[in-house]
Amino acid sequence: MTWVEKITNKHYLAFYLFAIAFLLYLFNSWGFSIYILDEAKNASCAREMLDAHNWLVPTFNYDLRTDKPPLHYFFMMLSYSIFGVNAFAARFFSAVFGALTILVTFLYTRRFSNVQTAFWTAVILLASIHLSIQFHLAVPDPYLIFFITWSLFAFFAAISGSSKTDWLWMYISISLATLAKGPVAILLPGLIFLLYLVFSKNLKWLVIKKAKPFVGVVIVLVIVLPWYIFNGLATNWEWTQEFFFEHNLNRFSDEMEGHGGIFLITFLYVLLGLVPFAFLLPQALFFAFKRRANSLVLFSIIAGLIIVGFFSVSQTKLPNYTVPSYPFLAFIIASFIHEKLNSFKQIKVAFFVLLIIGTLLPIVAFIALGYDPSLMSIKWLGLYLFIFPVVLIFAYFQRKRLQKFLLVIGLAGVISTLVFIGIIYPPIDQQNPVSKSLDLLQNRDVVFYQKFNSSYAFNLQKKIERIDSTDFKTFFSQHPDGRIISTSRWMDEVDLPPDYKVIFSEKDLFERPTTVIVAKETK
Repeated sequence: MTWVEKITNKHYLAFYLFAIAFLLYLFNSWGFSIYILDEAKNASCAREMLDAHNWLVPTFNYDLRTDKPPLHYFFMMLSYSIFGVNAFAARFFSAVFGALTILVTFLYTRRFSNVQTAFWTAVILLASIHLSIQFHLAVPDPYLIFFITWSLFAFFAAISGSSKTDWLWMYISISLATLAKGPVAILLPGLIFLLYLVFSKNLKWLVIKKAKPFVGVVIVLVIVLPWYIFNGLATNWEWTQEFFFEHNLNRFSDEMEGHGGIFLITFLYVLLGLVPFAFLLPQALFFAFKRRANSLVLFSIIAGLIIVGFFSVSQTKLPNYTVPSYPFLAFIIASFIHEKLNSFKQIKVAFFVLLIIGTLLPIVAFIALGYDPSLMSIKWLGLYLFIFPVVLIFAYFQRKRLQKFLLVIGLAGVISTLVFIGIIYPPIDQQNPVSKSLDLLQNRDVVFYQKFNSSYAFNLQKKIERIDSTDFKTFFSQHPDGRIISTSRWMDEVDLPPDYKVIFSEKDLFERPTTVIVAKETK
């Protein structure tokens, strides 16, 4: 009996995979600050909604925030109520939904293929360094990834059988995905459903009728509409207009916040995102197209490629956009492993390409960290990533036992994630200007001029008032030990009086602005 056969014979395998995923995604989620822009805004918004006992109007720095629907705010609010307002609480349910994504993918692929393929699908997802990072962040994507994955698998299950329960789960998960990210959660699954019906030759009224689409529309509307309507009434429809037009239509048609790129960049994001098993993806896709007569294979091809293709034509491109494609691409790779792969020779070239890339990774990280003056002293942390090629080399010596070889490759991804989250990133995070300057702001009156680093809102846990340059003198006369936070770009335009001075100035990590703090000089 092979390793995989022994593992997959375990009665509680699904539970073990969920537990491993949860522990992996929760690992050290308390060990680095809420600093990254998206995390800071989302985590702060949930804190402010909880503070105001308000479930309808998202705010950042107590001003209306129109970027995202409310689902992740609700879960963060619940977590804050249990664990307090901190980084761990903000990220807790991201780990939960990450583990649920692994679980639902395993259960459905086991149901419609076999337990070995389902096991490899889970291993490929657990090994993905990028996926682990996504499920470590206090952002809406983990919620969207889970509910999109569930809705797509539920559709496939429903169309493949006669269970009314699967249709119900599909409509519920689409509804919750819509509350997590907006209309894309209806548009993308709808397009995938349509194309699958076309290519599987099931675009017939009898099939569509079985889905009870009118009942489904009612379910979606009952779950989704109340919050949108009450929010619209509470904000005089300002949130509704900005969310749908600015953060959906404009984000698709125009490059926003500098996140653009050529058409093929989304495909590169996927290849990097599925490391280490991405080295099998080209061969796996070729094999899948030959096996597209298999319904789940065909569905996975359509789901994976439509998600990637959709965001490749979007003018705003981010690595996290294509992550919902990972479960389906992972299944394609897993099918290749289980049904086609029987010799290391089949993947020898691809493996050495992965090894070369893996060897270059720590070198690139070392050089990249050295480019930032604030990280120069700790650039050596990038060399910890040599753990990845070292484990790959160990895997190479297991190549004659193919399944063990592949399990070690998966282990390379998991170990690299643990090293990055536990060893590399926390010291880097400590160099961010917000963490370095918090002691200068605690127990003081703080205002901002023009712009400030979003992380201050979460860390100070209070409203930071905005002032104009003409109000500096008044502010300091009323609050002699007060502080003004801003960026160097805006403060350079202000002629500070002799008794005002910049007491802190440091470039934001991962961003262009330089954070500055102004105080009144004491005599």
